[in-house]
Amino acid sequence: MVRKVPLVVLTPHPQGGKRAKGSLTTGAAYATVCSLTPVTGKYFQVCKILVSCDKDVQYKLQFGGVDISIEVILSANTPFPDWFAWNAYSCLGDGAKTFAIQAKYPTGGSAGTCFAEIHGEEQ
Repeated sequence: MVRKVPLVVLTPHPQGGKRAKGSLTTGAAYATVCSLTPVTGKYFQVCKILVSCDKDVQYKLQFGGVDISIEVILSANTPFPDWFAWNAYSCLGDGAKTFAIQAKYPTGGSAGTCFAEIHGEEQ
């Protein structure tokens, strides 16, 4: 018996050709750990991010100074990679707006060193 395989459309994920990374000591208010400025007229597709800290940390994603994600609390010493599907965060560059990871320590927490990376591609 011959089985027919249904037609499936595969959407490639961003390959991660552009990269930004940084670190900072967390404070009580959000501060930018790392950021990337897309080229004017091109869309930046986020592929993955990686966040880690030696203390508990709270982070969020921003584009052009506007929050585009929920606030995530991450336990100490737990590196957290997050992968995104195509067009999950598609950011049109204008030469001034930046895609950024911002972090702070959660209420009742203490300062720690936070590391973050952004991977994605422009199209």
